[in-house]
Amino acid sequence: MKNYSSKHTVQNIINEPEVFYKIQNKYDRITSVLGGSLVISQPIHNELDLIQVTRNGLPKSVLITLSSILSISMEKMSNLLHISHRTIQRKSNTELLNIYSTEQVLEIADVVSRGIDVLGSIDAFTKWLHSELRALNYKSPLDYLDTSFGAQLVKDLLGRLEHGVHS
Repeated sequence: MKNYSSKHTVQNIINEPEVFYKIQNKYDRITSVLGGSLVISQPIHNELDLIQVTRNGLPKSVLITLSSILSISMEKMSNLLHISHRTIQRKSNTELLNIYSTEQVLEIADVVSRGIDVLGSIDAFTKWLHSELRALNYKSPLDYLDTSFGAQLVKDLLGRLEHGVHS
């Protein structure tokens, strides 16, 4: 496991997309998708850190970054998290999400990270994410990101694409 100094920072994918494409570490890629290490106040180096971040909660501001990457409205984001849009609107950008919402956000960020890695760019990934796929009964992968099982299904499809299996 790589040991980082306290000065290790990960940039926001929105601000520095070229830097994101060079990041090899899975956890740094997830951090970048969520807005960078300045937004995620705790470094993420392994699964135990992901568990701790989930328990602590992520700030609402990660939803803004994530919805921008996914090219969806905050209303659609609230549907993916199974919380009301009004609840999200009431939160300040620094207010923390609950454990369940945080876990789902981390799942979605992992899918985004994997998708950009497999498809090569944010634009290619978002186009694919919004496409109706035969393998998903002509629904888009985005429609399945509201559960952990759905997120895993989407990651499995990305894995098939990576290995040349048409889905």
